[in-house]
Amino acid sequence: MASKYPTAELIGVVMVQNNSGQYEPKESQLDANAFHSWRIGKHTKGKLGAPGQLFLTENNLIVMLVAIEPLAFKNRHDITPMARFLTTLVPDQVKMQVLTSYQHEKKSVN
Repeated sequence: MASKYPTAELIGVVMVQNNSGQYEPKESQLDANAFHSWRIGKHTKGKLGAPGQLFLTENNLIVMLVAIEPLAFKNRHDITPMARFLTTLVPDQVKMQVLTSYQHEKKSVN
């Protein structure tokens, strides 16, 4: 059997840099469709931090980490792997805006 590695589902929102170099959500309205899932892969580089941390996808999208969910190793192939954790964090104001939108959307679904 291949060696197991840590797995987790990462909920995130795609970010872009504005003219002043700050990261902001790509979508102006954050609804349920703005939040996507990725997972830690076998070749993921960097260290998992906390919400507000940025990471790169395999398609070089910059994503802000919003939530971390448990993921069984056997279910890992259901979710696209991400590539690299960055040490960059978004400003607190942006982080709070995105997290508030996520919590609101999460409550709407349930």
